[in-house]
Amino acid sequence: MPRKKSQSAAEKYKLTAEEKQLAKAKSRQISNRRYRRKIMRNDPDKESISRAKRRSDMTEAERATAKEKQKQYNATYYLRHREDILHKSMKKRAKKFIEKHGESAFWNDYPHRNVGLRKSLGHGLLPK
Repeated sequence: MPRKKSQSAAEKYKLTAEEKQLAKAKSRQISNRRYRRKIMRNDPDKESISRAKRRSDMTEAERATAKEKQKQYNATYYLRHREDILHKSMKKRAKKFIEKHGESAFWNDYPHRNVGLRKSLGHGLLPK
């Protein structure tokens, strides 16, 4: 026997278009409040709270444009600071390498680096 399809609140209570709109706005307000509370709980930084308030007061179109703007900013930031970003990541990798293999280790002597070459060229051709 097929299950009965559940009714939406609007159908159930026979709401008018205006009442539907009010109910939607109210539920959106509540979800915005929940979102703000969540942000405040997780990160009580004033800037993030104000950002959350701004975002929750935005319409969908405004939110989309803000997101697009942020994407463009991120792309230009990377282009402007790419040397710095890459340098930082290289330093981070070098630090991990030193932690793992010690201060006197050289990148060229890194044993795992030549494993494939050593196998393909035959033993004894590359230093161990």
